[in-house]
Amino acid sequence: MKIKPIQRVNAVEQVFEQMRSLLIDQTWSAGDKLPSENELSETFGVSRMTIRQAMQKLKALGLIETRTGSGSYVREVSPEDALQDLIPLMYIGSPSQKHVFQFREMIDSESVRIATPLLDKKALDRLEKILEQMNRAAASDDARTFSDLDLQFHTRIVELSGNPLMVKAYDILLHILEESMHSVIDKMKYDPALDFHRRILDAMRAKDADLAESLMREHIRKNYDYF
Repeated sequence: MKIKPIQRVNAVEQVFEQMRSLLIDQTWSAGDKLPSENELSETFGVSRMTIRQAMQKLKALGLIETRTGSGSYVREVSPEDALQDLIPLMYIGSPSQKHVFQFREMIDSESVRIATPLLDKKALDRLEKILEQMNRAAASDDARTFSDLDLQFHTRIVELSGNPLMVKAYDILLHILEESMHSVIDKMKYDPALDFHRRILDAMRAKDADLAESLMREHIRKNYDYF
């Protein structure tokens, strides 16, 4: 990407946008040391103060970092790191049960579709073990343990998808998902979850990703309708 001379109107924003583009197209790659403020000032044709303010905006976004006595460098940023910004939003915004179910339908049904063709016997047996523990919790009418295991079953499927963004999103919302799951089990008890989990697991063993996805979507929608 070629750097363009900056017009004097809103120079900080123009410098910031160009510098961000240089990061996005990896002209400046993770780990690279950025040119000095003096060099950037000369290249962009603006003051050092303008450069400093633009770099502060990049720093606030976590895109670059300053190392004392060394200069500024491009940070290694993974997509899942950016999801950390959701944490305060989730707690301040207090998502409704409807929003939680919508989130779960999207993530869980897609995760099971992705995971099903990838699963080996060990992964399937681990899900089977969780389901057996759920049966025992239901038999002893232990709703709290049952709901924890229910969420563990779903969380494990998300992990088996191998998608780090889905896993991170689930992890960020774990407390909210726990409370939602406890509310669902308090109202619905055990049979619906046990029936759907068994059918979903059977579809996964048969490597039928479409059926597993369909059952997962139906499972979560029926939960919400009942709730």
